[in-house]
Amino acid sequence: MKLANLLKGIRLPRPPAAAPPVDLPAPEKVYLPLRQHRGAVAEAKVEPGEQVALGQVVGASEEFESATVQATVSGVVEAIVDTVDPAGQKVPAVVIKNDGADAWAEDSAMGESLTDPAGVKGTRPSHLLRRLREAGLVRAQVEGRPLHVDLSPPMAPQSYLYMTGIPVVRPVDTLIVSAVDADPPVCPNRSCLGQSIQELSVGVAALARISGAKRVILALPSGSDTAAIAAMAGPYEWEIASVSQTSYPFATDNFLVQSLTGREVPTPYGEPKDVGVVLQPMISAMDVGKVLMSGRPVIDRIFSVAGEVKNPQTFRVRLGTPISEVLAAAGGGPSRPGKIIVGGPMMGLAIFDPATPVTRETEGVFVQSAANVVAYADHPCIHCGRCVAACPVNLIPSELGKLCEFRMYEEAAYMDLMNCIECGCCAYVCPAKRPMVHFLRHGKTEVLAGRME
Repeated sequence: MKLANLLKGIRLPRPPAAAPPVDLPAPEKVYLPLRQHRGAVAEAKVEPGEQVALGQVVGASEEFESATVQATVSGVVEAIVDTVDPAGQKVPAVVIKNDGADAWAEDSAMGESLTDPAGVKGTRPSHLLRRLREAGLVRAQVEGRPLHVDLSPPMAPQSYLYMTGIPVVRPVDTLIVSAVDADPPVCPNRSCLGQSIQELSVGVAALARISGAKRVILALPSGSDTAAIAAMAGPYEWEIASVSQTSYPFATDNFLVQSLTGREVPTPYGEPKDVGVVLQPMISAMDVGKVLMSGRPVIDRIFSVAGEVKNPQTFRVRLGTPISEVLAAAGGGPSRPGKIIVGGPMMGLAIFDPATPVTRETEGVFVQSAANVVAYADHPCIHCGRCVAACPVNLIPSELGKLCEFRMYEEAAYMDLMNCIECGCCAYVCPAKRPMVHFLRHGKTEVLAGRME
């Protein structure tokens, strides 16, 4: 990597071509956490010893910000135990021993199949949203929100007129479906290009219908073959935008919205919906299409394995499969393992237990050997300014890091600490190897905790 010439951030090497996903056989046991998103934990709806079938509800909650959990194999519920989720938190999980039958539950159907975009356009948005909620779909992002929450109108409108404090709701008029992976070389979205075009077409039509968007933009990596995708636009005319995969972090949500629409998402707590845009990754759009076409919940996840493994590959994995089994299918990791990072190398979270299951919020893992793990140091800042040159949101990370290091949290907040997007560019370029992201993330947590007292 090297510093970008014209934009801040860092310049990535061009990622290699992504191979289509490979189906991974269902494991002997699945571990299904009862929370696979940011929000409420579902309640277990099964007991140990109970026989379950594919698609049967094993966890549900009445809370709005919660997602239903379904069985991803048929078999016997072995136990309900605490497991560690990708964010490192303990949550209860349903353990199911696979009987190999893959028999679907009789009540797993969630309505009639919608096999073409025209049929989706003629369906009420509330009906479509209800089906997505019943399916328990979650945006593929660690601590991401359930999809029905992501697509619902904001409950607390943001104020754009900060001087007067008048809240303003801007109607959603644009839908962006992104096949650009924000943190390569983990590339689940890019691996889906050219796969299941019909599912993508139905999914995009449903997202546009629910959100009310009249304009649909497909953000594709530069150099992609767009002929097959352009031919499946259906009743919505798709605009296809080419996005570079070498400038990081400019493929993340807020930057992508600004580059494709010219609208700046307000910081630090704004989101694309506040400026009339809904943005979803391509794998989420394909999950929506699969649910509406099959009438059944999604039981698997497109999961990318990258880094120091024998055969980097993207798999279609049953939800609840231990990550260690996916790594074994990719040929195994290094002899001296260093880090297994859920997500990409820049913004992902390192996990301490390889048995952590694949969930709806995971996109893939990046593996490092012990020799290539950078050890942070306790050196003081040398005032070189490299972090300032790299910060994509125009902060002064060196000063913020020192303030957070010495527990001057409110002073850091005054210097726009809360605008930090935790992209990791400052830590990457720091010659003193200071743990910049750790300092800033801890400082943000302390600021929020202090303001809630």
